[in-house]
Amino acid sequence: MSTMTFLSEQENLVLALRELYQGHGCVRFPMRQFEEYALYLENKSFLTSERVLSFTDGNGKLMALKPDVTLSIVKHAARGREGIEKLYYIESVYRASPTDHEFKEIEQIGVEYLGNVDRYATGEVLWLALESLRLCRREYVLDISHMGMAAGLMDECGLDEETRREAFRFISQKNVHELRNLLLGKGISEEDAKRFEKLLTLSGTPKEMLEVAAQLAMGDESRRAVEELEQLYGDLKALGMQNRIRLDFSITSDLEYYNGIVFRGYVAGVPRAVLSGGRYDRLMNKMGKDADGFGFALYLDELNSLFMLPCREMIDIIARYSPEDDAAKVLAAAKDLRDFGMRIYVTASDKVDVDAYRHYRFDGERFVEVE
Repeated sequence: MSTMTFLSEQENLVLALRELYQGHGCVRFPMRQFEEYALYLENKSFLTSERVLSFTDGNGKLMALKPDVTLSIVKHAARGREGIEKLYYIESVYRASPTDHEFKEIEQIGVEYLGNVDRYATGEVLWLALESLRLCRREYVLDISHMGMAAGLMDECGLDEETRREAFRFISQKNVHELRNLLLGKGISEEDAKRFEKLLTLSGTPKEMLEVAAQLAMGDESRRAVEELEQLYGDLKALGMQNRIRLDFSITSDLEYYNGIVFRGYVAGVPRAVLSGGRYDRLMNKMGKDADGFGFALYLDELNSLFMLPCREMIDIIARYSPEDDAAKVLAAAKDLRDFGMRIYVTASDKVDVDAYRHYRFDGERFVEVE
């Protein structure tokens, strides 16, 4: 029996992404719909918003709708450093909008590698991120940074924890003025303040940016960051992806959870990042897991405008009949079409709020296509 399947652009994307991830050995993670509220209370700085949708279950336990997927995966993962667990997910999370503060359902699809995330695994995750962007069928770029670069400079300057958090915030905002005032106000030298300012403006092709970053790196951590980025650039260049990546040292994440490589993905036509990820060994350790963690999420809701969603879903056939036609014969004729895998909207009206690829009309015995 032949079938005709017409899917929306987003549905085709999800299917292609699933095939991509499964083709690299990723297994879909069996996600729980709810988590205990305490998980998010204890890790609220990991979340984009402290507001979480919560409720009390039948046993009196405070539960929550997931505002994040990674926390759930890390909580339930049993993997140690021996070997690696490759997971993917397709899940909805519930977050408060930063503009109108209403909770919204956000659909994500992503990948998480847990265990011994070595150089090969790091490159594979970045490759999957790049391929995920490519499957959006738009021009794309992946911006990459390393938490150790800025953290290393802060160590060299002896910044305290509170100042480091403020500095990271200004770096992520690309706010050179406030960053400079903060550093000078803490007694940092003019020379070191200029190193931070230079780091903040480093954004461009990897080869050029790495040369400048190497000059700024004076301590062990920042030098290791440059070395790891140089290796990663070489690995991705070997895959022919050198023109799809940039270095942008303003990309940061919470230092309490993230370390190492962090990145964001962009596609033409969408003003915000549609993909983000990074290495979160510190989150793994904070949750009692002796393992590495590295992954990313693709935000399908950010692609809605790109795919012109919400869209009018197309069905295969609009099949019309007259009120005078024999209802039993109409039902049988419609069943015959459905038996061939057709999606059919059967109606006696000439006005329908449905789009279809073909139009049929009942001739008294069967449905026939009309021009």
